[in-house]
Amino acid sequence: MADFELDVKGEVCPYATVKTKKFVNSKMASGDKVVVILDYPLSSEEIPRWATEAGHKMHGVEKAGDAVWKITIEKG
Repeated sequence: MADFELDVKGEVCPYATVKTKKFVNSKMASGDKVVVILDYPLSSEEIPRWATEAGHKMHGVEKAGDAVWKITIEKG
């Protein structure tokens, strides 16, 4: 099991979500976790929605600053 961090700050929808999907699908094994760091408000809703629909486990969305979120996903 591995832990990763993916920084997609500066990316707007759909690019933050697309980069997250690509990372999870190509770099992670089942049970691995990634913390996605982002600064685009719509992505803080879209990424968790995608992760849940794709069968991954959400460990939370944390506001980490004025306009920064950390989303923790475990690959299903």
